[in-house]
Amino acid sequence: MTKLKFFCILLILLSLISCDDKAAKATTAAQNFPQFDSFQAPSEVDQLKARLVDNPRDFETLSALGDKYFESNRYLEAIQTYDKALVINPKCADCLNDRGLAMFYMGNAKSALESFDKAIAIEPGYAHVWLSKGFVLVSESRYQEAIPVLHKVNEVDATGNLVAEADRFIAMAV
Repeated sequence: MTKLKFFCILLILLSLISCDDKAAKATTAAQNFPQFDSFQAPSEVDQLKARLVDNPRDFETLSALGDKYFESNRYLEAIQTYDKALVINPKCADCLNDRGLAMFYMGNAKSALESFDKAIAIEPGYAHVWLSKGFVLVSESRYQEAIPVLHKVNEVDATGNLVAEADRFIAMAV
């Protein structure tokens, strides 16, 4: 065994001993020594799914898991997970919005728009859902319907963070 390999193994062992969190240990080892891929930490999806074993009706965990599936382009799993979260909290405008976007990316614009409309009925001041609805309408070449929806983003976005995106979609629609 070369001195370098011995030193690497020693560093790994020291990092494992000195850390309290198993996931942090595995992540640190994997980042510092990628050649030792057996130290991979469980994915965030796996961690969230493990939390659901103890409490399958944990709304926050279901919502977070849906978000992780969405971010990974696993739209069908995201929709199924958001549906479970919405059984627990049917008034979650964010879940309805994200579910709608996942539906759109799965090719179902009609269901996406229905999901957005439910979210708007629950929380009309939620700017993200207006932007999502406008995006889908523009994507479906329904420009006349999209413009007032996107103008609504300007009215309800208190932070102004979404206005530029809405304006970009409006420019595409005119």
